[in-house]
Amino acid sequence: MAEESTSGSLSEPPATRITLLARLRKASDAEAWRTFVDLYLPLVFQYCRKRGLQDADSRDVSQQVLANVHRAIETFVYDPEKGKFRNWLGTIAAREITRHEHRDRRPGKGGGDGLGDWVAGQESGEVDAAWQEQFNAHIFGVALARVKAEFDEATWNAFDATWLRDVKPRQAAQALGKPAAWVYKARFRVLARLKSEIEYLTSDAAIFHRPS
Repeated sequence: MAEESTSGSLSEPPATRITLLARLRKASDAEAWRTFVDLYLPLVFQYCRKRGLQDADSRDVSQQVLANVHRAIETFVYDPEKGKFRNWLGTIAAREITRHEHRDRRPGKGGGDGLGDWVAGQESGEVDAAWQEQFNAHIFGVALARVKAEFDEATWNAFDATWLRDVKPRQAAQALGKPAAWVYKARFRVLARLKSEIEYLTSDAAIFHRPS
C-alpha cells in the first residue's frame, strides 16, 4: 500500500489513509487506538469464552491482551516472512488464557509484549485453528457493518442476494428490477470496498473469502 497522510479521518475510504496498525504506532493517534479496541476487544473476549473462561475472567484477560499489544505496538515491525499480526495477537491471547488458568502470577512475571512467544509460535507453525476461524468471521462481520452505510439500498441488496445468500444474479436482477449487468457491477463495487476495508482493519489481510 502506498504511503499516505496520517491526518485522514477513519470515515475516509481506505485508499486515502494508512492502515490501522500503522496508525497505532503513533502514540498521539488516540482515535486509531479506540478503533482498534472496538474491533479487537470483543474478538479476544469471545475467544476467551470459547476457551472456557467465565465472563469476568474473560474481561480481565482481554484487557491484559490489549495492554500487551499497546506496550509492544510502537516497536512492532510487520515482517510477512515471520507471520501475520492476527497470529501474533492470537498467540498473546492464548498465552494470557494459559497464564490465567495456571494462576501464574509471580511478582515480576506480569504480561509482556509477547514478541518472543509470537516468533516461536510462527516458526513452529503453532496457530490455533479456532482463533483463525473466529478472527476471520469477526473481521468479516465488522467490515460488512462498516461499509454497508456507504451504498444505496439497491446496490447493497444486490450484493447481499448474490454474495451472501447465493441467489443467482439473474434472479436477483428480476427481484430488484435491474439488468443483470447492473447486478454484477453492484456486487463487484461492494466486494472491492469490503476487501479494502478488511485490509485496512487487519493490515496483513489475506483473509478475504466467501462466507460458508
